[in-house]
Amino acid sequence: MLCDDCKKKPATIFFKEVLPGKVTELHLCEACAQKRGLMMDKKLSPFELLQKLLQKRSAKDEQVICQVCYLSLAEFKRQGRFGCSHCIEHFRPYIENLIKQIHQSSKHVGRRPKQGARKSFKVFKLREELRRALEKEAYEDAAQIRDRLKDFGVDDAE
Repeated sequence: MLCDDCKKKPATIFFKEVLPGKVTELHLCEACAQKRGLMMDKKLSPFELLQKLLQKRSAKDEQVICQVCYLSLAEFKRQGRFGCSHCIEHFRPYIENLIKQIHQSSKHVGRRPKQGARKSFKVFKLREELRRALEKEAYEDAAQIRDRLKDFGVDDAE
C-alpha cells in the first residue's frame, strides 16, 4: 500500500481518527506523517543513545587499548561497557563527545536522591539526636529536637 499523500513510498504509519459520525483513515510514509505532525520524535534513553553513537567504528579503534585490562576501544563500542575502572581514562579522548551527548556535561555526577529520601534521612538523624539527648537527660535540647521533628510533620517524637 502506497502513502496517501506522496503516492510514492510504502505506507508504514496507519492513522485512524474516529469522531462522532465520521471515521478518517490515513496510510502514510514516515516522512509524510512527520510533515503532518503525526509522529513525535522519540527521546532516546541513555542506553539507546549510547548504542547509536557507538555504532560508528573505525579501524583505529582496534589499536586503542586499555593498558590495565587490554580491552580495545572497538570491543568497548561492541559491548557498550568498560572492562575496568581505568578504561574511561584510556578512552577519554575518544569518548569525550559521547559523554557530553549522554550527560549534557563533560562529567557524570550521578543521580540526586529524591526529596522523600532526604527527608526520611533527616528525620532519622533527628530521632537519633533526640534519643541521645534523652539518655543524657538534656531535656531542653530534647524539646528543641522534638520541635524540629514536628516541623517535618513527625508527631510520634519519642
